[in-house]
Amino acid sequence: MPAFLDLLKRVIQAGQRGPRLFYWGLSLRVMERVFSIAPFFLAYAWFDELLQKSGTGLELVETIGNDDRMVTYGVALGVLLAGQLVFSYLGQLQSFTGAYELTASYRETVIDHVRRLPLGALQQESSGRLASVLTDDVNRVEKIFTHLTAEWVAAAAVPFLFVIALLWIDWRLAFSLVVTLPLAVAALNAARRFFLARADRKQEQFLEVSGLLVEFVTGIRTLRLFNRAGAWWERLDRRFEAIRNSSMGVEAWAGGSVQLYRLCLELGLVALLLCGAWLAKGDGLAPLHWLLFAMVAYKLLDPLLDAAALLTELRAMARSEVRVQALLDRPPLPDSPKPAEPDGFEVAFEGVGFRYDAGAEWVLRDVSFRAPQGRIVAVAGPSGSGKSTLLHLLARFFDPQEGRITLGGVDLRDLGPDRLYDHLSFVFQDVQLFDGSVLENVRIGRPDATDADVMAACRAAWCDEFIRQLPQGYETPIGENGQRLSGGQRQRLSIARALLKDAPVLLLDEATASVDPEAQHEIQEAISHLIKGRTVIVIAHRLHTIQHADQILLLAQGRIIERGSHDELLRAGGLYRDMWALQTVTQ
Repeated sequence: MPAFLDLLKRVIQAGQRGPRLFYWGLSLRVMERVFSIAPFFLAYAWFDELLQKSGTGLELVETIGNDDRMVTYGVALGVLLAGQLVFSYLGQLQSFTGAYELTASYRETVIDHVRRLPLGALQQESSGRLASVLTDDVNRVEKIFTHLTAEWVAAAAVPFLFVIALLWIDWRLAFSLVVTLPLAVAALNAARRFFLARADRKQEQFLEVSGLLVEFVTGIRTLRLFNRAGAWWERLDRRFEAIRNSSMGVEAWAGGSVQLYRLCLELGLVALLLCGAWLAKGDGLAPLHWLLFAMVAYKLLDPLLDAAALLTELRAMARSEVRVQALLDRPPLPDSPKPAEPDGFEVAFEGVGFRYDAGAEWVLRDVSFRAPQGRIVAVAGPSGSGKSTLLHLLARFFDPQEGRITLGGVDLRDLGPDRLYDHLSFVFQDVQLFDGSVLENVRIGRPDATDADVMAACRAAWCDEFIRQLPQGYETPIGENGQRLSGGQRQRLSIARALLKDAPVLLLDEATASVDPEAQHEIQEAISHLIKGRTVIVIAHRLHTIQHADQILLLAQGRIIERGSHDELLRAGGLYRDMWALQTVTQ
């Protein structure tokens, strides 16, 4: 129970909306259950009154026929039945409305938190796993509020209210009816640890399979071309079989404990019968009391029987909230309460050191350089030297553990993410496009741009010609991640997006590395328009694309080992010259 209350508290606090409507709905649902059992006590009160007037036998029948309060009790019964209907309708309306308000706010909080997480942390997360947490797990949290909580509260609370009333009527019968309840609860909790362990394992397998399915669907072309689709499917099939086995284990532990709980709880009926027989033998049992207990015993036990199944489901659903909470516990990218304004757009690295995890190898060590405003600085080096990491740090995918990175003399951490991204444009090798029209994808660079602005940027990026050949021109849907376009076309659209944004600092991750020679030429022409007048940091894999840079940095094992212009580095006779000679020979 404390864990469940903590769950409700966390979700309500995360959602940042008042739970008054939800609590009001829960109260009305409890009242609905109260009104459903109250007629039995009303009948008991009426018969008790009649017995006091007439005694028993034929006199009781005659008294019932002549009782002037029959109408009063009839009206009261009608009020209880009508109240049950009203409370049922209003309780469900208010609890569902309040629950959806709370969980809608909770969803907004979760998505907003993900939006503020470091981009590098999101890159390291499996897309399938993250999607499963944001959809399946959040849906389960929503179900806790919209369906399970109200039913469980009503099922668990109402019987205890009526047990209090029964204790007042005859404490011996009431005690015998619930004497096995502690044993039932102990039986239900006995397998809790095993059930939760298997439920966690099952969900972890679900998350793993979600990631594999995303990989399978997105990579099915490659898998089929290399005749590996069958092997991948066998791998998935083994995971599905493992999920089936885990599911059977979950059901076994959950179902077994619930059935044992039901058995122990229903033993209370046996105890009630034995207690009633013992009292009757000694003339200590009032017939009217026994009639009441016989009528309401199952009405009290049924909700408790339902409560066990609901509690088991709640425990399983609560594991989803734990996973969502783990996502919420990840620290967001630190923001500055008072973002500073950079004095110009010079980029500087000052003694920067970075590693992805504590205790891991340093990816960058003691990196220092300046990129003056309006100049081009290129970063080259062997694979694994830290080139992309350097660019990611400048884009604040992560923050460095040592040193600092400044823009216009201001530490990036003091700029704040939003202010920083206002001043940066990105053209990465892996282009991200969305399932919309050409206009919508390019306009991401500047949402308030007119159609004419978008088209002008596309012309400068050498996009206009191929766009006009599309079925609907600029209004043509390009499919998920631009799947209806070639690699060169997608890259040019990303350049058009950066041109439209017109930010003073440009980050380039070799934009021509994976396209054909004709597309390389067009992309280089587009980039020549893009870099004019901007501070440019470019990652280079092909050295001939950066030979005109103002400064070239050569990284090796996370350190800058050479720096200078193209001609200066060739004359120095170091690693850069060797790389240039090798690429010149292989071209």
